[in-house]
Amino acid sequence: MSAIAEETTPAPKGPSMVALIAVVAVLTLIAAAGGWLLGGQLGLATPETDVAKADAGRKAIEEAPTGSVVPLKPILTNVKIPQDVWLRLEAGVVARPGEKITDELTAMISGDFMAFLRTVNLMQLRGPAGLEYLRTDLQERARMRSEGKIEKVYIWALVME
Repeated sequence: MSAIAEETTPAPKGPSMVALIAVVAVLTLIAAAGGWLLGGQLGLATPETDVAKADAGRKAIEEAPTGSVVPLKPILTNVKIPQDVWLRLEAGVVARPGEKITDELTAMISGDFMAFLRTVNLMQLRGPAGLEYLRTDLQERARMRSEGKIEKVYIWALVME
């Protein structure tokens, strides 16, 4: 072939724009259909999961406090070790149904909480387990002080400085 023939031969064209748009549209439809089918499979509720959800709901209702919530005044104290660390505890107690919590009783419970917090080592309050142990200890003290009138203790805030 001569040089003139090579120059006059048209260059091969790529796929047309219409063909590219058609391919993209088909792939999009396939992806959407696959997502719809997968979502339908994952969203199906089996009878076992419905029963498990109902049991969990019943347990939550049974564990929910039924009495009135009485907020305590914030407690500010230092801990035993290290003594330069201060705690601010904001908590509340839940009275058993039909029980009345007086201001004197809440003051005594707050005093017990403060006395207990003064004996705490800061290492005892680390992590979620430490917070749960603290709540359990405070709840036990509140039940003893109130002679069983207190059902639960809630810790709303615990700040260490």
